Amino acid sequence: MSLLALSTLLAACGGRGQAETPPAQPACQLIKATPGLSPGPAFVDPLMSIKYLASKAGACGVPQLRDARDTVVKTRTVAASEWKSPEGGIVGMVTLEAEAELARESTYALYLGELRMMAFTTGTERRGALTEAVDAPAKFGGLPATSRVEKDDINGLLKGYLKFLTEEHGIAGDVAYELLRAVARYELPSLSSPGATYAAQIKRVVYRSADATGQPVAMSGLLVYPLQATGGPAVDYNGLPIVLGQRGAARSDAPAPSSGANYMLLPALLAAGKGHVALVPDLIGQGDSARLAQSFLIGTDTAAQTEDLLLAGREYFLQHHRAQLGQDLRVLGLSQGGFSAIAALPHLARMGTVRQVVAAAGPFDLQKTLDATLLAAAGQPRPPYAVDADLSRIPDYLVATLTSLAAYQGYRFDPKTTFDDKGQPLPDFLKDYRDGKHRALGTHLAINSPASGSLRYDLPAAQFRFYRYGKDSLISPLNSDDMIATLTAPGQRVGGASLGSCREGSELVKLVLKHSKSKSTPHTICMPFVLNDFVGGL
Repeated sequence: MSLLALSTLLAACGGRGQAETPPAQPACQLIKATPGLSPGPAFVDPLMSIKYLASKAGACGVPQLRDARDTVVKTRTVAASEWKSPEGGIVGMVTLEAEAELARESTYALYLGELRMMAFTTGTERRGALTEAVDAPAKFGGLPATSRVEKDDINGLLKGYLKFLTEEHGIAGDVAYELLRAVARYELPSLSSPGATYAAQIKRVVYRSADATGQPVAMSGLLVYPLQATGGPAVDYNGLPIVLGQRGAARSDAPAPSSGANYMLLPALLAAGKGHVALVPDLIGQGDSARLAQSFLIGTDTAAQTEDLLLAGREYFLQHHRAQLGQDLRVLGLSQGGFSAIAALPHLARMGTVRQVVAAAGPFDLQKTLDATLLAAAGQPRPPYAVDADLSRIPDYLVATLTSLAAYQGYRFDPKTTFDDKGQPLPDFLKDYRDGKHRALGTHLAINSPASGSLRYDLPAAQFRFYRYGKDSLISPLNSDDMIATLTAPGQRVGGASLGSCREGSELVKLVLKHSKSKSTPHTICMPFVLNDFVGGL
């Protein structure tokens, strides 16, 4: 699988070319609400999400949950943000939860001001309920095909990782591999000698989360945790810190993290070897939910699925080890995974103390990213976000992006008038886009653009580190710069946000660029240093 490249660029609408004047909008207009469209019962503790258009900020009023007797039910806000909409006015989203578990098999309605946005009926299930936890043998990096990974194998993971690296970048030949191995020992010291003191156990867990309509479904994820190594210290799971990893873009039939064959097993094993519990969601559309549409770069759904896996992980240790995991959380993601890491933060802030966030090459401003690329493809002068964009890669992400928006936000488009049979946008579509006739696309993408919304982050202990390669041809490095600007703006409350180093002048980077035959290389070149720095900080 292509490590995060494949379908990871997205997002739309900033400048518009000769755009038409946007039509007047109603004061408040619903885009999507969940769990209101669920054909079956919702959770008794549902996350309730509304996405809307409004004529101006605050025009929709305050959200309220009411029961069947029209009594207001106390709620708290999980996340809320607004953006300027290309259709005029603003576009916004709010996610709420009830302060107490709702009554079972009862009907509720959610309002914005006096407008009824959705109604749903609860069932008996709870989010994040653990339904299965089974041993999963390792299938990555030349490790023995067992679910227990010994300390020495964890400390020797660099060799297997370099094999993966050469395959990922299409690097052939033993000479190139040996050169990379020699250089990596010096330039990746934390991967070369990670200092693991524990063995690790790999589990595939299945838990309950919500689909695109808010209905409960089974989802899967990866759980890796420390075991006592031969002659090593015993493990007390009480109070152990947690690492939450996020995978990159992948087809639904590609190896999911829970398979043990995905590259996210590497940081999970290294974290466990150093005394952390690691969790990586497959996310909907992979693993046990592979039959369902992926929530590709859909912030609300990605965040909910991540939160629910954390709930399931904590439940596993209570059930099987009578232990309460610690509150410290560290989050890691690359490309789509970087986006997912940021999207989940408002949810995670309620569930522990976020200490560290490492996000690499993520599309944090989806609107500007896709807008710039489509305008460049339409023959316009390249906007800053598309200066180095490889337009031949548009089929890698455009179909996936629009399909996901249709499934999770109700975006309407006709594939026959949008793409050719190879996934390239049709000339008429590009012309219409340039002329401002697809403003709704920009609206739908804005809702998933954390770098440009009004969301306030309350993560005073969190240190953010962003990695981006200056010539990334898939995701503009400006995404990371703008995300840092948002996090450090007045009104935000974070421990700090800065750029990490991709060591662009290092011998390792020079060797990979020289021998690589992959279009993804400029996008994934930072990964070795991201992992090295993350592991070194555990």
